[in-house]
Formats: sequence, structure tokens, C-alpha cells
Amino acid sequence: MESNNNKNKTDSSVVMISDKKSGLPFSKGILASSISVTGLDTLTAYKIASEIQEYFVKNKIYSLPLSELRAIAFRFVKERAGLEYAERYLLWQSVGKLEKPIIILIGGSTGVGKSTIATIVASRLNITRVTSTDAIREVMRASVSDKLIRPLRGSSYNAYKNLTLPPSGVEPVILGFREQALAVCVGVDAIIKRNIEEKSDTVIEGAHVVPGYLNLEDYSSGAIIQEIVISVPDKSIHKEHFTKRTIETQGSRPMSKYIKHLDKIVMIQDYIEKLAKENDVPIIENYNLDNVVNEILELILQRVKNEFSEVGPEYAKIS
Repeated sequence: MESNNNKNKTDSSVVMISDKKSGLPFSKGILASSISVTGLDTLTAYKIASEIQEYFVKNKIYSLPLSELRAIAFRFVKERAGLEYAERYLLWQSVGKLEKPIIILIGGSTGVGKSTIATIVASRLNITRVTSTDAIREVMRASVSDKLIRPLRGSSYNAYKNLTLPPSGVEPVILGFREQALAVCVGVDAIIKRNIEEKSDTVIEGAHVVPGYLNLEDYSSGAIIQEIVISVPDKSIHKEHFTKRTIETQGSRPMSKYIKHLDKIVMIQDYIEKLAKENDVPIIENYNLDNVVNEILELILQRVKNEFSEVGPEYAKIS
């Protein structure tokens, strides 16, 4: 009876995790999330986090430094999933030492799944800031004189209707999109600079994230920036995305609106992919959401590895 009472007392006790500045209660969910960044599936990550919690209970651990928690997690991940995943966990936990924010830019035409992918990637990487270029466009429209924002009107695929001068010898859909994207890039540039200044991780997604429109080399010393283009080569699957969007938005974004302009949307996608190839920006086909997310995480992991190889492996240590 006494042992059961002790067990109940231990189970209900809060384990405090402390770093150099403060302490927070241990969270199995947060730990599982940090483990899943390694590429392990959510169920496995949660099981490992649960085992670590049980380890605390069994050993009557009520407080420990953050570095010790990471060391324990490293050991459990190594035992349950292998050294490769354990090293990945260690690498991700050491990213803060680089003092560079992770900024992920996700481009592609309307309906390829950018918003969904951005939300999931941000969640997996514990990034709290996700910005849409449509939102940036709307803010810019509300902040600038109407006479100066003709390119910002309308959607990416019908921006050509707001061209000041009729185009000559150039496809109007692409020219209109180009003018709008260049205008929105002013806002994207400002957000990137602000996040670098604040050292805040962020994901920026939208059709206006166009390869070559921003000189990302200007930010390489202050951030880990990865640009990606999402593609849906199959028109029928692209249409299905619009159907799903209609359901998710409860009809506020009806599929008929987009299907009507699908040829223009595909034209813009071809243009974006052409620029992606010219600027060596990865193009990821969105046939399977889990695969897309894992490919993006792998790209970010490689960028982080490259950063550590430049500053020295001693940065990637449990501490």
C-alpha cells in the first residue's frame, strides 16, 4: 500500500527542466516534437518521450538541467532508433548555438499546397511564425496610396488585368504576375530582415516567393535560409487540391474560381519552376504530404550540417 502511495505521489510530481536563465516543467509532448524533427514518425517519438518520463518516475528525478535532459534523450533515441537519429537529435538541439535563425521560403503557384506544407513544417521544427505573401500583399495594399499599388490588386493569376500599360510581345499573365511578385518581395524582404534582427525562425509561403527575385546571398551571414518550390505536375491532382481548399474554407474559396483560371495558374507554375532550375532552387513534387515534409526537413538538416562544418564540430555538443 505504501509503495502505491509513493508511486502516485511520484507520478503527479512535476519535473523541472532548467537552463542558464530559467526553469520550465517537463513536457512529454514538447520532447516528442523535438525528437520527431529527426525524421522519426510521431508515434515512435512519442513512445521515446514516454519512456523518458517513466525513467524520471522510476529514478525519482524531480529536476535536472536542460543539458542533462538532452543527454538522456540522446541516449534513448540511440537505443531505440539508432545512432543516426540520435546524432540528428543532437544536431537540432545545437542549432541555437549558431545564433542564426532558420528562414524557410516556400513558393509555387496557387493550389499546390504551400500553406498546408508550411504549417506542418513549422510545427515539426517548433517554428511559431508562419507568414503568407497574400497577407503581406494585403497589408501593403492597406498601407500605400491606391494609385501606387496597381500591381498588388487581384490574385497572382489575374494581376495582368491591372497592368498600367498593355504589354507588347510579352505574355500578359506572366508580366502581371512578375510585377505583383516584385512589389510583394519588398514586404518579404522586410520580414526576412526583421527576423534576422530578432533571430527568430520563420516560414514564409506564397506564390510571390519566386526564385531569383530576392538576393538571398545578402542574408547568408545572418540566417540559415532555404528556398523551396512546391509542384503538382498532374492537373487532375491540382484540381483536387482546390476541392479540398473549398471544403477546408467552408466555401469561402470556391474551387470554381480557381478551376476557371487553371491554365493561367499552370502557366505561372511553369514560369516559377523555370526560374527555380535557373537558380538551383529545389523543386519538390507534392504527391504525398508526408514525403514532402520529410524532404524539406532533410534539406534543412543538410543546411544545418553545413553550418556546423564551417564553424567546427565542437559547437554540436550536448550542453
